Amino acid sequence: MRTHNPMADGFAPPSASLSDWSSPHAAAAPRAVQSKELNRVVLASVVGSFVEWFEFSVYGYLAAVLGKVFFATSSPTMQITASWAAFAIAFFARPIGGIFFGSLGDKYGRKRVLTITIIMMAISTFLIGVLPGYASIGIAAPLLLIVLRLMQGLSAGGEASGAAIFVAEYCRDRNRTLLTSWVEVGCMAGFFFGASVSAILTMFFSAEQILDWAWRIPFLIALPLGAIGLYIRKYLEETPTFMAMKQQHDALAQASWKVLFATHKKELFQSAGIIIVTNVTLFTVVTYIPTYFVSALHVDVATGLKLSLGPQLFLVVMIPIMGLLADKLSRKTMMIAASLAIAVLAVPCFHLLLEGSTAAKILSLMVLNFCLAMLLGSIYSIIPSMFHTSVRFKGMALSYNVAVAMFAGTAPMINSWLIARTGNPVVPAYYLIGAAIIGLIALVSSRDRTGLPMHGDPVQ
Repeated sequence: MRTHNPMADGFAPPSASLSDWSSPHAAAAPRAVQSKELNRVVLASVVGSFVEWFEFSVYGYLAAVLGKVFFATSSPTMQITASWAAFAIAFFARPIGGIFFGSLGDKYGRKRVLTITIIMMAISTFLIGVLPGYASIGIAAPLLLIVLRLMQGLSAGGEASGAAIFVAEYCRDRNRTLLTSWVEVGCMAGFFFGASVSAILTMFFSAEQILDWAWRIPFLIALPLGAIGLYIRKYLEETPTFMAMKQQHDALAQASWKVLFATHKKELFQSAGIIIVTNVTLFTVVTYIPTYFVSALHVDVATGLKLSLGPQLFLVVMIPIMGLLADKLSRKTMMIAASLAIAVLAVPCFHLLLEGSTAAKILSLMVLNFCLAMLLGSIYSIIPSMFHTSVRFKGMALSYNVAVAMFAGTAPMINSWLIARTGNPVVPAYYLIGAAIIGLIALVSSRDRTGLPMHGDPVQ
């Protein structure tokens, strides 16, 4: 089996001598992975991501309700803005989580991080479910909510990168896009389940009951779901790629942040740009639009959620199909096409949301979700492949979480605030266009590794 020379990628960590890297035995091939083991890894990552993202996202679907519970003294407009601010604050914690878990993941392994993150997410989400509201404990209620959202953000800072890298390092080069796309299926299925549970609440409980106590139900579900995810992940082995690197170059498994910044500046910016277009689209289309229907179009919560459910299910189905196509056509081609489509179609789609019939609204959401599926099908393979094995977790966790914190997680709050200030309900479309332009610049300048080894990995 041929080995992949890291020097060809321009990566020579200070801790390794040039003679080490030039040796044909420097990069040991990882052990062979059987199909049954690979299927178990993918399943565990899908289930774990489902649990994590249900727990993280359910807040977004109940943002209007939580604004009234925890920010009761504000005006209705400020309640929803404050609630979205509490949603966004978790994303400001994600870079810290990315730095912390990125170091752990590159030094001690990917599996340990995934164990810690799912425990943190389950506990913090459950505690939100038992947290008293403003009427009971006053200002302490929103402050404690913010603390728990910060805990969720720290957890999410390691989860997204860890799950993607875990699968990417297990699977073969020829089908890496398809298999990593299943991690996003788990994430989006978690979002969909969160939306479904929220919609069910509106069917079985009155608005007064939801505001009084029923909003807590989705958060309380977090604990048993977290236990299920933890049980499934418990029996996984560390990735063969990481173990091979660890055995051959123990010092490289502890490559510093200084090494990352010295060798991957371009990749960090490219990764951030690709993540911006993907996640701004995600948090606008999947998380914000159900509340947009309520706040901008003045429909009731139940209707807003029901309009979103069908297109979200369509998204979940399309992600692996787009991953399969990307393995054949190239990830770069797929994501450039999606970014162009978003830039062109965002404004017409939002006009349909505002002025169209129910069928037109659903069609608009289907179009936006199809573009999102094209992005999500490739994101978890294109980003890990940019970074060398020894700094992969650091590189992805940092670029992913900083970009999401600055531009994506804040998208609902910024859009809500801009609509309130300008009175223009089409503002979210312009935000999508800006993100698409950033993504296009990053994609066009990036290297396409579809079907090739990830940076620093041996040829299979």
